[in-house]
Amino acid sequence: MSKHLYEAILDVLPHAILVVDNELKVVMHNRICENLLKVSLEEIEDRQLFEVIPHRNLRNQARMVLQNQEAGTKVVELHLDTGKGSSKILKASINTLRLKDRGIPLCLITLEDITQHMQLEEQLVQSEKLAGMGLLASSMAHELGNPLSIMASTLQYIQDTLLGDNNQNLREAINTIMDSIKQMDILLRSLSDFTGSKRPQFQFCSLQHILSQLLTFVSGETAIHNISIEQEFDESIPPCQIDSREIKQLFLNLFKNAIEAMPEGGRLGVKMYFVRKDSSRNEDRVRVEISDTGVGINEADLQYIFRPFYSTKPKGTGLGLPFCRRVVEEHGGEISLKSEMRKGTIFMVTLPIRQIKENRYEQ
Repeated sequence: MSKHLYEAILDVLPHAILVVDNELKVVMHNRICENLLKVSLEEIEDRQLFEVIPHRNLRNQARMVLQNQEAGTKVVELHLDTGKGSSKILKASINTLRLKDRGIPLCLITLEDITQHMQLEEQLVQSEKLAGMGLLASSMAHELGNPLSIMASTLQYIQDTLLGDNNQNLREAINTIMDSIKQMDILLRSLSDFTGSKRPQFQFCSLQHILSQLLTFVSGETAIHNISIEQEFDESIPPCQIDSREIKQLFLNLFKNAIEAMPEGGRLGVKMYFVRKDSSRNEDRVRVEISDTGVGINEADLQYIFRPFYSTKPKGTGLGLPFCRRVVEEHGGEISLKSEMRKGTIFMVTLPIRQIKENRYEQ
């Protein structure tokens, strides 16, 4: 068979293919390989394997296969940086390739993009963890909530009725204990909200009205921190089918995060507009963009920002943004962000105008 026929066969295969010789130089590849690795023909052809894929373990395994000519398949998992804070996870299968007219064997490397598969596995693991956390949070709220309330009221009674003016040190000690009790109560409430012990109650609400209410609510705090508010709403957007309580908490969390990111003042922007459906598989949506001109989020933190208990704040619980993602996903929407250090952050929340019937909870 001609070389052109070999190349045509390689190009219709579903995975990326690299063939390297005994010196680990690439002698053949297919088009999918160029697309997968985001490299050109010139960057692959006649190059060393390590130049094309700078992964030490892949190079070592390929060399071992060529030297030992072992039967069977060697598998290597590759994490490749694709730029702009994103990466791919590839599974490389390495085999010996012997041709009748060639005494020295070649090495066949098959590359499969398993990024989505790994992400789905991680989501399943996270779902199992959240289910367990939900049971734990409910138990904690029940078992610890009442004792904490009794402790707080008893300490308040002692402070108000039994302590005189000469017991200032004891008063301060009691205040410290009461502050700790409040923090524990906040953590319990955060756990309960985050794990979603209650099913959302969908009803038609004006998203414009909710956002306006919340901006009025935080306007006092923004004024104190010298933060201006800029809003731009598309007034033609109809009422959306949402759980107003959870949506309010979602946007309040994002507003507070934006304010905390601007300790020296800045601008809080809130923009809401239509996103028209682009295929028969989706529907008209509304997008809300919440932007700040604050400190920004480090690129290394971006991939973990929605993980439970991961926080960049010294006293953060790490439950605010995971709660936001859970609420958005329960509404059939998406949440994402863009951030640049010392320039600010934009959170984008996209929600369907109406809930699809199959996704609705029975009320």
